[in-house]
Amino acid sequence: MLVRNRMSQKVVTVEPQVPLEQARALLHRHRIRQLPVMRKDRLVGIVTDRDLRGAGANDKTVADIMSSKPLIIGPDASVDEAARLLSNHKIGALPVLDGTQLVGILSSSDVLDAFVDLSGVGEPTYRMIISGAKGKLAAHRVREIIQGQRGELKWMHPDSADSSKLHLRLRARRIDDITTGLEAAGFNVDAVVAPGRSRA
Repeated sequence: MLVRNRMSQKVVTVEPQVPLEQARALLHRHRIRQLPVMRKDRLVGIVTDRDLRGAGANDKTVADIMSSKPLIIGPDASVDEAARLLSNHKIGALPVLDGTQLVGILSSSDVLDAFVDLSGVGEPTYRMIISGAKGKLAAHRVREIIQGQRGELKWMHPDSADSSKLHLRLRARRIDDITTGLEAAGFNVDAVVAPGRSRA
């Protein structure tokens, strides 16, 4: 998933000479936490609600407190790369630049929404735990079985305490057919969990 598919394209910006009170009002009015700072058509900084809360005198301008070298990302970067930048640098948003042109802003909320969509948790899906997944080909075999029963695997990862267990989230027309296929292939289906239904 690319940044361009998840970013907000309507970006509220501010100029460096704007008084802090005006910047605070913009954040409040638009219910946002970051303002890219533009001089003409060029990004020259970013100011956040945290910056504004920490600012003392009201006679200051945005230029006095903004971060003048904000981290940026391109529209064709992947969302997981954006997540890494946000997490590593403990920031709340990334201005999105196509060359030198500001084309959007990607917030931590946008990234979280993207991962919710990718995980499948926002749609009717099953969560499954299977054991007996020994060897390098186990994950490949699980994928084959799910696809063979017209299922869609959203994610799969090994249990942190027991590498022979796999945790899955998948969409399925007939979950019982997938369960039967996995058991026939030698896996143990330890749990199947769906909204309003669980099986141990």
